[in-house]
Amino acid sequence: MENLTIQISWEYFLGIMAALIAVGWYSSGRFTALETSMQWVKDTLHDLKVGTENSNASAPAFGEGSPINLKPIGEVWLNESGLKEYIDRKKPELLKICEEKKDTNPYEVQTHVFRTFDTLLLEPEFDDKLKKFAYEKGTSMSILRRVGAIYFRNLCLENFGMNKDDIDKHDPQINNNDKK
Repeated sequence: MENLTIQISWEYFLGIMAALIAVGWYSSGRFTALETSMQWVKDTLHDLKVGTENSNASAPAFGEGSPINLKPIGEVWLNESGLKEYIDRKKPELLKICEEKKDTNPYEVQTHVFRTFDTLLLEPEFDDKLKKFAYEKGTSMSILRRVGAIYFRNLCLENFGMNKDDIDKHDPQINNNDKK
């Protein structure tokens, strides 16, 4: 067997390396843009899942109409799970999270609060307590998080001087103008 030797000058080697780096950088940017543009799909599917879990429950925790309100079982779970006490204790810290939506409208505040509560990191002991509560009640963490989010949304709206009945009276252009 004979050896094959390829000789490339350093200029060509640098050119090939630069091209490979450029292709990698360009591809990375394209995938990031695709991932970002798909976030709304993930959010919509999550909302549908939470809504379906809630409406299929024997006793739904919150209503389906807008504005979304807690039903009696949701109020009970809010109190018995410790969510209300937890949110009230963390209220100043949590209000800072929604401060950026203060100058928008109730719909934008609600959307922001729901997204925040979907991923909110809870203290490990409280998270464990909430999981046990969800298991005992035959519900999901998603439903309990939404129960807490509805309660906290009302606190935010009250703090911002907004009315939850105005949630359906939103102007989507307000959010678009903030991004420009």
